[in-house]
Amino acid sequence: MPKACLHCSTPLTKKQQQQNESFCCRGCESVYHIIHESGQDFFYSLKSNNQLTPLRDKPFQERDWKWLRQLAERDTTPDSPTITLTLGINGLTCIACVWLVESTAKNAPGILSAEIGNNLSSITISANANDDSLINFAQSLHSIGYEISPHIDKKSTHSSLTIRLGICGALAMNTMAFTLPRYTGMKQEHELYQLISWIVIASGTLAFLIGGSYFFKRAWSALRLGGIHMDLPISLGLIFAFIGSCIGWLTGHDELFYFDFVAVFTFLMLLGKYIQNASLQRANAKFQGQTPIPDSYLNNDGQPIPTAEIISNQTLIIPAGSVIPVSSRLCSDQADCSLAWITGEPTSILYKKSDPIPAGAVNQSRNEIIIETTEDNTENHFNKNLTAPERDTTAAQSKFIRLYLIGVLLVGSLAGIYWWFTTRDFSVSLQVVISVFVVSCPCGIGLALPLLDTRFNKFASKIGVFPLTARFWGTLSHISKIVFDKTGTLTLDRPTLHPDTPVENLSLPHQHILFTLTKGSLHPLSRTLFSSLIQAGITHSPHHEQVTETPGVGTFITLETGEIFSLKRAQESTQAPSCALYQDDKCIATFHFLESARQSAASAIASIQSTLPSPCAILSGDNPNSVTKLAKKLGISDAHGGLTPEEKQAAIKSISEKHTTLYIGDGINDLPALRQANLAGAPFANLNLVTEDVDFLFTDETMSYLPRIISMAKIRQRLSHQLILYTILYNVTVVAIAASGHMSPLIAAIIMPLSSIISLMIVSRTPAKLRQLTQTNETE
Repeated sequence: MPKACLHCSTPLTKKQQQQNESFCCRGCESVYHIIHESGQDFFYSLKSNNQLTPLRDKPFQERDWKWLRQLAERDTTPDSPTITLTLGINGLTCIACVWLVESTAKNAPGILSAEIGNNLSSITISANANDDSLINFAQSLHSIGYEISPHIDKKSTHSSLTIRLGICGALAMNTMAFTLPRYTGMKQEHELYQLISWIVIASGTLAFLIGGSYFFKRAWSALRLGGIHMDLPISLGLIFAFIGSCIGWLTGHDELFYFDFVAVFTFLMLLGKYIQNASLQRANAKFQGQTPIPDSYLNNDGQPIPTAEIISNQTLIIPAGSVIPVSSRLCSDQADCSLAWITGEPTSILYKKSDPIPAGAVNQSRNEIIIETTEDNTENHFNKNLTAPERDTTAAQSKFIRLYLIGVLLVGSLAGIYWWFTTRDFSVSLQVVISVFVVSCPCGIGLALPLLDTRFNKFASKIGVFPLTARFWGTLSHISKIVFDKTGTLTLDRPTLHPDTPVENLSLPHQHILFTLTKGSLHPLSRTLFSSLIQAGITHSPHHEQVTETPGVGTFITLETGEIFSLKRAQESTQAPSCALYQDDKCIATFHFLESARQSAASAIASIQSTLPSPCAILSGDNPNSVTKLAKKLGISDAHGGLTPEEKQAAIKSISEKHTTLYIGDGINDLPALRQANLAGAPFANLNLVTEDVDFLFTDETMSYLPRIISMAKIRQRLSHQLILYTILYNVTVVAIAASGHMSPLIAAIIMPLSSIISLMIVSRTPAKLRQLTQTNETE
C-alpha cells in the first residue's frame, strides 16, 4: 500500500491510506493514467521521489484559449506557414517535467518543436500557423498539469551567476594545477617558473574580477542601505588575499602568494550562492502561472493597450478571470465581479450597465466584459500597491556578522602590530595579517548554509510549503507570533458545500449536467460544486452543448432533446449562500454552502499556541461578526474584523515592535501588512497577486503544514547552531596559528577545503524527527 501519491509523491493522509487510496486527489489520478496510456511512463523513472504540486481539480477545469489564438493570429504572416511563440509555462519542477512536456510536443500534431527555457518558466513553441495545433497542444499540457500563459520576461541574475561559476571553476583548477610546482619546491631559477607564475597570477586575477565582483556589488549595496550580510566578510577575505598576493608577487615574498586561494575561495563561495539561488529559482518558477493582470488589454477595436499606458476614457475588454486594472464604468449589460482581493469579503457583486467598478475587481463572469476607464493607470492606487518595495533580508544575520567582523579585524590588526614591533619586518607582519583574514573567512558558512537551506527547502516541499526568499528559514526559527487574515487563509477561497446537500445525492445524468454547468465558471459556488463532483469521481461529461451565462442569474444549457437545465439562485429564502439545479422550471436539487475553517485549523493553531510565546491573532477586512465566530471556533482570542489595509499595516507594525511576526494573507488588502511583517506567507492560487511580496507559498488546503514547518525551522536552527559552533572553534584555532606566524599559503590552501568538507558534513545530516515530519501526514 503506497504511503505517497503515485503521481506527485505527496504523503497520503491516514484516512486515504486506510481506504487503500493510491492518489492524493482525482487530478493526480487522472494525469497518472493519461501518462501511462500515452506510453510516457518513463516520466516516473526520471521523477523518482521528487515531489510535485497536487493537481486537485485543475486538469478538469475549462480553459479559454482566446488570448492564445489572438496572440498567434497577431504574429502570423501570410508568407510563413509556421509560427514561433515564447510563452510562460507553470508547473515545471525538474528534468522529468521538462522531458514530459517535450515528449508531449513530439507527439502533438502540428507542433514542430518545443524548447524549455533555462529557468523552467518559459517555453518556445514552433507550430503550424493555419490550424489549431497550438491550441490543442496547450490543452494537452493543461490536461497533464502544466499551464501555458503569456510570457513575463522577469530579470534574473541566476544565468549570470551560472556563467561566473563555470568560468571561476575553470580558473580555480588552473591556479591549483600551476601552483602545485611552487609548493613542491620548484626553484625560481627554473626556466618554467616565471611562465607558471604568470599563469597563476592571471587566473587568480580573473577569478577575483569575474567572481569577486558578484560579492563586492552586493556587499556595497547592503552597506549603502545600512545593512550587513555574509557577502561582506567574503568580500573582505577576497580583497585582503588578493592585495596581499599582489604585494608578495611584486616584492618577491612567496609566503604572501595567495592567488590560488583567491581562485578556489571565489569558486566555492559562488557555488554556495548558486545552490541557494537555484533552489529559490525553482520554487519561484513553480508558481509563475497565468497573471490576472496581463501586460496589455484589448480595446474595442481589438488593438492591444499596454497596461502601464492605460488612460481614462478608454474602452477595454476584460477577459473572464482577469482583473479590472483601473477604476472604470461598466459598458456591458451586467457583470459578476469579486472584490475579495480588495475587501476580503468572499462574496461576488452584480454590477449593471454604467455602474462604477473599482480597480482590482475580478471578472467572475464566464464571458468577457467591456468597461470604460475613469482614471489613468499612473493615478491608480491599486497598481501602486502591486509594486513591491525592496525588503531587508539581512536583519537575521547582521548582528552575528558584525560581531564576527569586529573580532577578526581586531585580532588581525593587533597580531600585525605585534609582529611589526617584534621583527620590524613588513613582509612578516603583513603575512600574519593576511593569514588571519584569509583563514578566518567564513568559507564553511558561505558554502554550508546555502546547502542547508536548499536541503530544508526540499523537505518543506514534501508538505506543500515552498520558500521563496533566502531569509525564510532564519526568520521563521525566531517567530514569536503568527497573525492571520481570515478569508482564503484560515478558510478556503471558496465556500464549503453543506454536508446535508452532497452532490452524490444526484443521479448520474444530473451529475453530468451539473459538471457541464460548473466546468467553466469562476463563481465561488460553482467552483465548490465542481470540486465536489471531481472528488465524487465525476471527471467528464457526455454533454458538449454550449453553456450560456446571465450574470447575477446563473448558467444555462439546452440539450438536443430541448430540455433546459440551469444552475441559479435558490428560490427558497435563506441567509446562507445557496443555489439550485433546475430542469426547466422544476427544482431538482438545492445546494447550501457555509464558510468553514481549513481542515485541521483548530488543532494546528492549538499546537502553535502551545509552543510560541504569544498567542495567534486575526486581522481581517471581513465582517466583524463572521471573524469573531470563526476565531471562537479556532480558539483565537485576539481577533479584529472590518479593517482597512492601512489599519492592518498599523496593527502589524505595532505587533512587530514587540514580536517577530509572521503574517499570512492572500489578497490586495493584505499587501501592506505582508510587507510590514518580519515574515510573510500566502496560499497559492491560480490568480495570485502577492507572490512577489511573500517569503513562502503553501499548497496544502489544510492547516497541518504550519506546526510542521515551524518544527522544521527549529531543527534547521539546531543544525545551523552546530555549524556556527564548529566555525567559532575552527576560527579560534586557525587564527591562533596565523597570529603566531606559522600560517603559510600551503597550510591555508589545505585547511580551507578541509574546513568546508567538515561544514558540509555537519549540515548534511538528516535527524530522525525531520524524516518523521516529511514522511507522515497527520491530517485525517
